[in-house]
Amino acid sequence: MPGGGVMGRGTRLAGGGLVAVLLALAGCGGGGAGRAEGTITVWDYYGGSTPIKPVIAEFERANPKIKVKYEAYDYDTMREKYATAVGARTAPDLATLDMTWISTYAATGTLADLSKLSGGKINGEPVEGQYARGALAAMKYKGRYVTALYDFDAYALYYRRDIFKKNGIAVPGNWEQFKAAVAKLAATAPSPGKQRFQVLPDTFHFAQFLFQGGGEILNGSGKSAFAGPAGIGALTFYRDLLKSGGVYWGEDQGDTSGMPGIKDGRIAMFLNGPYMMGVLKDGAPEQKGKWAVVPAPVGVQQGSYLGGTGLSIPVTSKHKAAAWKFAQFLLRPEQQLLVAKQAGAAPATTAALNRPELTAPDPYFGGDAPFKVFLAAMTTARPFPYVKNWTDVDKAISDGVTAALLGKKAPDRALGDAAREVDGLREG
Repeated sequence: MPGGGVMGRGTRLAGGGLVAVLLALAGCGGGGAGRAEGTITVWDYYGGSTPIKPVIAEFERANPKIKVKYEAYDYDTMREKYATAVGARTAPDLATLDMTWISTYAATGTLADLSKLSGGKINGEPVEGQYARGALAAMKYKGRYVTALYDFDAYALYYRRDIFKKNGIAVPGNWEQFKAAVAKLAATAPSPGKQRFQVLPDTFHFAQFLFQGGGEILNGSGKSAFAGPAGIGALTFYRDLLKSGGVYWGEDQGDTSGMPGIKDGRIAMFLNGPYMMGVLKDGAPEQKGKWAVVPAPVGVQQGSYLGGTGLSIPVTSKHKAAAWKFAQFLLRPEQQLLVAKQAGAAPATTAALNRPELTAPDPYFGGDAPFKVFLAAMTTARPFPYVKNWTDVDKAISDGVTAALLGKKAPDRALGDAAREVDGLREG
């Protein structure tokens, strides 16, 4: 779930060895689209909260020439199994893939061209009218759609409404106010270590501040750009939030959602995606009415990383037309609502996000409608760069962020070292 919707997101995909296997496969292709019939194999990483399995029977009744063979895997197993299956040409016909994985698969040519397969339409309507701008960008590689966003992840600010009100803390709207709120939150805590802002040492959260500061991860030539003034300013600010009243939440904390800290009062504010709405409701029901969600405090501009889950068809599939028909079924508004109801994540299509069921007041969040906040966040969010060695880029940046937050390196040195490592990947 770190940086994403389904439990386990943020774990890194295996690096160089996988890329070599996928490059060997790229260009081999599979069967053509063919007719929308036959048995399709679907791999799903949502687990027990899947919004996919419950609708298979309905789909098969409406499409008697198509049968769905459903296989469920946990997030980490899917990551490893899918990579192996693509190389062995035993991949499914349709799979739920984390958007942070798409860069590797797209860059190595192992995802089917959905622009060609779909004719530019989903359920008879133009793709461009069904998603926010950032989502459309995330779904494309070199101008072609390679996945269909199913749930999305973009960041907003969660905070304890009751604690803010009790201590007269203003809800922050910009970075200066953000830092002041973090400091006052910690200063008014009933005991040391309580009422803190969660600081996660990863690329996802650094990118939030980088993008808000007007920066980018890589430039148009694929060379590192995150170590420039915007990046240094972003990491310095993030480090200062930690010093002002944050709680460092590294790998040793275990649950990256922060739930242990949320329940015991250590965490009273954090930046994360819409999936955390469901996590809070399930994990801290006793805090109903105490949380609120607002747009992330603005830097130079608004922005966020954009991730989520994509419905993807491997290039090796022999039943692409049938797989695409099922994918379209899953993207209907009534099916998209199950993403929220079953999985606690945010459906990706604007039609679903604007449904009354998701825009109605939510008692857990004091009568607010948080989905509206995340829909707005998606309009300015952007995906990570689509490069085949993204896993290694991610690791280099995360290591640099960690070093700066732990005080082992100054922000400029930490990012400079990471940039040299990233640019070395391009030359290697």
